[in-house]
Amino acid sequence: MGESTGPQAQTVASAGVLGTILFSRTTINSSFRIVYPFLPVISRGLGVPLTAASFLLTLRALAGLSSPLFGPLSDRYGRRSLMLAGLGMLAVGAALLAGRPTYGVATVAFALFGLSKTAYDPAMQAYLGDAIPYHRRGRVLGITELSWSAAWLVGVPAAGFLIERAGWQSPFVALALLALVGLLLTGRLLPDQPRQTPPIAPRCAEPPGSPLGLRPGKLTAGLRHNWSAWLSLAVGLLFMFAIENVFVVYGAWMEATFSLSVSALGVASSVIGIAEAVGEGASAGLVDRLGKKKAVLGGLLLNAGAYLLLPLLAGNLASALAGLFVLFLAFEFSIVSSFPLISELAPGARGTLMALNVAAMSLGRMAGSLTAAPLWLHGDLVLNAVVSCGATLAAFALLLLFVPEPGGSLEPEERSRR
Repeated sequence: MGESTGPQAQTVASAGVLGTILFSRTTINSSFRIVYPFLPVISRGLGVPLTAASFLLTLRALAGLSSPLFGPLSDRYGRRSLMLAGLGMLAVGAALLAGRPTYGVATVAFALFGLSKTAYDPAMQAYLGDAIPYHRRGRVLGITELSWSAAWLVGVPAAGFLIERAGWQSPFVALALLALVGLLLTGRLLPDQPRQTPPIAPRCAEPPGSPLGLRPGKLTAGLRHNWSAWLSLAVGLLFMFAIENVFVVYGAWMEATFSLSVSALGVASSVIGIAEAVGEGASAGLVDRLGKKKAVLGGLLLNAGAYLLLPLLAGNLASALAGLFVLFLAFEFSIVSSFPLISELAPGARGTLMALNVAAMSLGRMAGSLTAAPLWLHGDLVLNAVVSCGATLAAFALLLLFVPEPGGSLEPEERSRR
């Protein structure tokens, strides 16, 4: 499977390398998360209505569909190169928006924000997948996923502090500077490791008319008949659809049910951030012991139950917040645990598969954002919860029946005995 257990794996798993990745991902994820609570402020700063500002989020989500273009580049030219490119795009986009705050520039900037994450995340996951043995990979990837909760718990309050004191553009100045720091740290501290699997194709063998040196047939050779890998993408699409189908309207539900103010909704968002941190930490600590597939299956079952329970907890605010906490904890545990599992389904095309997974989840997120409001208008939160529960159970069935646990889940000495 191309596992690495020697000095290279120890180097890649060092505190400096993981710290650099966590810092860089938190910066990239903050560019996503700070927009949601402050979108009205951004719309006023750009001089456009809120509907026009919300289109920027749609544009950013559409950029996620470009991930299949970056995956093969990661497989061919190296993971670190794509990670550097992602940080570079974030720095450029944030600097553009901070320096020239017009709506036209904002569309370019938000597209770059989406592309930066699309380039960075699959390459980072493949980078660690190349070097960290499968039986230890869940903990390492789980640590990197703490960047999501860090972006919510640190990035959002910091952005609010900056906006109050220096205007709505100031967080983007900070993002540009932080992205440059991440760029320098990545270039200096992350070893440009050799591939653990054979190169896909030598450049001299490429046919004329292929300026990037890519041959789709060779790039997908490890995926062409790998049905478990393809079906794993459907699993990610379904549970991302499920959470987005509720996440888009949870604020409206809380506001309508409990007459919450904007500041009180911010408290609810903090509960979600804490739940995500607990879920990410639980995955990092447990997924390698439980087994990746078992961990994801367990998380999905808990997730499905939490969807059905949530509308029943509308009696008081405390119970509703507890329901949200369990829902997002289970979701985060499931999705974080799924990354090491998927990373070993096609080791020869690891970067490509991880990039396709980002695209599948982006499709799920877009689909959920389209169904959430109509379901909410016709059935309060009940229809959203039932549909999301059904999608989660479908993901559970696909994973249980068609996606095996890779043999790399066993400890090396245990595999040798077998």
